[in-house]
Amino acid sequence: MSPRRLVVCLATSSADRVAEALRAAVGLSLRGDSVSVVLLRPADLEEPRARRCVSTLRGLGHWVDAPLAALRDADQVEVWS
Repeated sequence: MSPRRLVVCLATSSADRVAEALRAAVGLSLRGDSVSVVLLRPADLEEPRARRCVSTLRGLGHWVDAPLAALRDADQVEVWS
């Protein structure tokens, strides 16, 4: 089975929800799938929990703050609100 293109959409500005969604994105990436994170609302990616996940995702080659166009090519989309 080839890797899927997954998009995690953040439709929240809540620091707790943003951190949880980014942690989920890291988990999804561990299956070998490509993960992009789309910000639908402003989010504090410098908050310590979020920053750790953003660093991990980017270090693994995934796209954080991807454009909305990433939705068009996604095999699966998760929206966190």
